[in-house]
Amino acid sequence: MTSRERMNAVLWDKVVPDKVPHGDLMIWPELIDALLGGETFSEEERMNYLFFWMSKTMGDHFFERDKTAREMLAFDYTHVFPSENWKKIDSTSDGSEIYRDPYGVEHTLTVDSIRMHKSPLQDLESIVEYSPPHVDDFSFDNLEKWIKKSDLYTFLQIDSGLFKLYNILGFEQCMMAIVDHKQEIIQLMERLTEFQIALAQQAVRRGADCIWLSDDHTGVDSPFLSPELIREIDFQFQKRIVDEVHRMGRPCVMHSCGNLNKTIEGMIETGVDGIMGFQPTAHNDIERFKELYGDKVALVGNICVTELMPKGTPWHVDQEVKKLIGSIGKNGGYILSTCNALLHDEPIENVITLHLSAEKYGHYPLQL
Repeated sequence: MTSRERMNAVLWDKVVPDKVPHGDLMIWPELIDALLGGETFSEEERMNYLFFWMSKTMGDHFFERDKTAREMLAFDYTHVFPSENWKKIDSTSDGSEIYRDPYGVEHTLTVDSIRMHKSPLQDLESIVEYSPPHVDDFSFDNLEKWIKKSDLYTFLQIDSGLFKLYNILGFEQCMMAIVDHKQEIIQLMERLTEFQIALAQQAVRRGADCIWLSDDHTGVDSPFLSPELIREIDFQFQKRIVDEVHRMGRPCVMHSCGNLNKTIEGMIETGVDGIMGFQPTAHNDIERFKELYGDKVALVGNICVTELMPKGTPWHVDQEVKKLIGSIGKNGGYILSTCNALLHDEPIENVITLHLSAEKYGHYPLQL
């Protein structure tokens, strides 16, 4: 099978592939440098990597190094955003740069952090009158580059649901607005969802293999809102995006960090084809989820990025991969990855082991 055939077998066709697919969303440049030697960014080019991934068009040098790293690790997929045009508008007294994104949100930016500086929605009137950006404010050049120059399955990420809502409003203001002005928030979600559907339509037209909905709606211990309210504010709108993506003949995956025990059924009700995350340090028992929901949705992730990957040994990583493939990969329906991304504090030996072990143990029929 090709990577696309393998990923679609799990996400779309719901059949057992030739082997367990594996990969990750982002590979931090420090890991690419450790793997390949040389420099992905020069000292003068270094910037906040999430800002780069979300807003910049990949140059040929970066693209070739990221692509080579994914191929060396035998990844089946890659991941891009519709690139946002962030505009520098000011600086703070401590030298941090202030940027405005296409949603009107202002951020303070350093090499190591992105923090909200100011929301465009300061009162009820601004919430009622707010209009989302236009699709033309975003670039799909990175998506098209991967489609034209790589055989990897390509996800395009759209931030959606409650996650996008509080990234526009600010977290505390968002929670208060949902309580005090729920109908106005629902109307805002209607407008945001129409825009997110337009983004998804454009991405599919330009060749995206799958739409990745990013929706961090829960913390380590519990959801940010009751499951019932999350269905009303969030999941009913996610379902509209999923339905449209399905109408265009593509699958959808939804990601959330945190504890999914109280919300996974609502996520599945949206019709998504896969759920990614299953953060082990957030009380997620992926074996239980496989038993309960493995016939309804593909499971993606569960390799820990806070304990196992940065602090474990290659042997620990190898054994965790073996266990997950044996239990969650049984009968298909599993894509091996971390619960988030390959981060800068992870030893390159563990990163290599993670994906070599996927190749070692993941061929069907499994023989562990």
